[in-house]
Amino acid sequence: MLWRVGRGNRQSLHQLTHSLADRFVPSSFRTPHPLPLTCLRPPALSRRRAWPIPISSVSPSPNPMPINGHPPTHDLPSEHLSFMGGPHSRSTASQSLQKQTMNILVDPDFLYAFSDSRKISRFAQKMISTPHTHRALLVLVAAHYYGCHLGKEVYEAVACRLAEARKWRLILALARLQKRQSGRQTARLLDWCIHALVEMSQFTHLDRALEWFEEEGLPPSRRTYHLLLSGHLRNRNIVKAMDVIQRMLKAGLGVDTHTHATVISAYRTLGPDVVVQTRALNALEDADANTSIRILNALLQFSIDTRDTENLLSLIRHFDFGTFDVSRLSFAVRPLRRGAEGAFSDLIRASSRSHASRRFLPDIATYTILVHYLASQGDLVSAHGLLGQMERSGLTPDARFIAALIRLYFIIGQPSAAISVVSAVCADVEGFQAGLRSIHLAFEPQGGLPLPHVLPKPTVEIFNALGAGLLHLCGIDGLQACLRLMQMCQLNPDRHTQALLESHLVHAEGFTMADVARVSKELSLNDLSLSRLSHLLASSLRCHFHSAKRSGWNNTPPGMQRLLPTQPPSHLAQTFTAGKSFDPTAGLHLVITHENACIRPVVQSLTDRGVFADHRTFALRIRYEAVIKGDMKAAKNIFRIMLDRGLHPNEYHYTALMEGYAATGELAAAEAVMNFAERGGIRPNCVMHTILIVGYARERKPERAMRILRHMVATGVRPDVPAIDAITSVFFAVGAYRLARQTLLSLWPSVAPLPHDFERASLKMLVFHLRNVYDGQVSSKKLSHRERRQVEGFVEDLVLGGEITDGPAQENLMYVKGHDTLRREPSTTTFTQSDYSISVCRDGR
Repeated sequence: MLWRVGRGNRQSLHQLTHSLADRFVPSSFRTPHPLPLTCLRPPALSRRRAWPIPISSVSPSPNPMPINGHPPTHDLPSEHLSFMGGPHSRSTASQSLQKQTMNILVDPDFLYAFSDSRKISRFAQKMISTPHTHRALLVLVAAHYYGCHLGKEVYEAVACRLAEARKWRLILALARLQKRQSGRQTARLLDWCIHALVEMSQFTHLDRALEWFEEEGLPPSRRTYHLLLSGHLRNRNIVKAMDVIQRMLKAGLGVDTHTHATVISAYRTLGPDVVVQTRALNALEDADANTSIRILNALLQFSIDTRDTENLLSLIRHFDFGTFDVSRLSFAVRPLRRGAEGAFSDLIRASSRSHASRRFLPDIATYTILVHYLASQGDLVSAHGLLGQMERSGLTPDARFIAALIRLYFIIGQPSAAISVVSAVCADVEGFQAGLRSIHLAFEPQGGLPLPHVLPKPTVEIFNALGAGLLHLCGIDGLQACLRLMQMCQLNPDRHTQALLESHLVHAEGFTMADVARVSKELSLNDLSLSRLSHLLASSLRCHFHSAKRSGWNNTPPGMQRLLPTQPPSHLAQTFTAGKSFDPTAGLHLVITHENACIRPVVQSLTDRGVFADHRTFALRIRYEAVIKGDMKAAKNIFRIMLDRGLHPNEYHYTALMEGYAATGELAAAEAVMNFAERGGIRPNCVMHTILIVGYARERKPERAMRILRHMVATGVRPDVPAIDAITSVFFAVGAYRLARQTLLSLWPSVAPLPHDFERASLKMLVFHLRNVYDGQVSSKKLSHRERRQVEGFVEDLVLGGEITDGPAQENLMYVKGHDTLRREPSTTTFTQSDYSISVCRDGR
């Protein structure tokens, strides 16, 4: 069994590694019980207590044991064995495990395995691929105890494998172990520690990262500064990110193409900044191939986030897709932009022409981004062509690409194809095919399904994509079936799985947050992420937002909106816009007192880690101030704070402001917000148009509502069920019931086929059936050219028919409160240019 350098047998080492791994790892893995999702009840479910893994740092053994000797059992430090016990090292069962460990440690084969540090490195990396990842550190502890010298390459190789397995906490423990065993830490391992802190959102510890290098007498490298820069940008902390750049310049390391790639890759958490994108695009002139692909992938993602398909098409021309014609992809051109964004689009087109002779081969991340985009467009034909080109290029798909492919099949209505992909990935898992039979779906034959020849191993990300699709089709039963399949693959749910469950329970099943918290305990997760906090806040405020919504059907007399109480409910306290309590919830946790038991632990953890508020929490706070409290001044103040932090507003922030103005009857200001959003590169969506239509319905102004509908259709936005419901309520509000019915039936085919016997159904019954369609509506694709012409023709027939009148005298008249009465006067409250002066300056437009 001996293996020597240059003369050994690699197969002997492989067999030895497997035999030692079998002795470290029990033959039967402990798997959690299936989640009883079919028995969802308010009483608390049983919870398995999760103990932290006791990772101890150990010092070098003063009397290392010879490699061929037999150690006395009483000399082996107890902390060395704490790695073996895992989360149950304190129990009585762990004592028997320690005795079994001692028998292993005195085995001659085991002692021979510790004769070479390269064997130790391979053995430790082998342990990382098992369910007992933390035992990889036990291998290093035991090797050091027996006198084997471990070089820095051993620790760095193990750290790299731990990062691939996303075991970030063990990387920190590994760094402490290296410090104890070798007396110092290496720069490479310290960089891995910074990377681990960023992935765990431990941003407060990043402030001391450069001090670690000073203590070890090591100069920080460019990679170190880039990791810190990426971490602060991901935390939306512009001030500290700029400080890192200044420190890097002071250290004599200038800004290069890798710096631009780091900034543009991490800047998605802040939003699309034209200046940042322009600098990154200009850096392509001097960047190498890998850096150029990173930059282009980030720019592609920005274009998709802002639905800017014109820039997306120009950026794709930088890549060489071989025989696949990118013009086959379904692109719709946006309206012409103005200002700095238009100049940036011209720069992209010029760059694509200048790089015509130097095109880059796309990597797997490029294909993943495009598959996600094609899924949103429902373009299966282009996706299959793209997949074929990826096969011809020889790229191996990763878990993210497979997850994107699964989402594509669910969106286009081919769930059996998505399940076939998962089945191919898990073909080597015993009993998996039998487990698939528990998913009761109508399987249609899939002829010629294009799948890569080499598939990745099953991951929780793949099953989360499967679970999201099954949850939509089969409800809780679908998610439970997905969890059973995950158990067969020895995978545990993560925070994304928990978010899927909780979102479904709140929105589909009507659970309260207290009931959801009790149910989700069965997943044994301690998710203290910012995304979970945003979900908790949104769920807690959901009923208050719903009660504050005003419909065109339940119409109040014009002007009564200003008499409606704008005070928040009794349990919503006064909030503040500054102070230490602002992050990470943008001050929202101060107003939710009845849900503090669920929210307080998450808020405290994020506060301790120095996590800043993100786009979602700012959007919730703006909407709370605008819609629930009716305080537009406070809402705009929160909006300016967000801009000052460098966060670029998206459609949710503009929508929250529009909803607040519409609720108070200031529809001119609401329209001004939508216009500013369009100038800022945010294309108005269906929700923005619907808010205005509902507002004009309450004002009994059908002509203006039809003008908004014409604008929506002209820009290619497909009306959804709420939009059709709103435009129907406009005519109902003015008593034009025949027009209301005609409008409803004419717009219905754009969202679903007309029901049977619709000619005999009343308007009330038709509206009832229309709202039932909304539950099954998935796709929000743009209107085709033919559909747009049909809807535009119908709208023009209504307007030109002379049946919709609004009167020019009412153009700028609004109802205001007078002394014991209501009087009409010209409106002086509008959303002016000065209100968004900060937005214009920050965006450079």
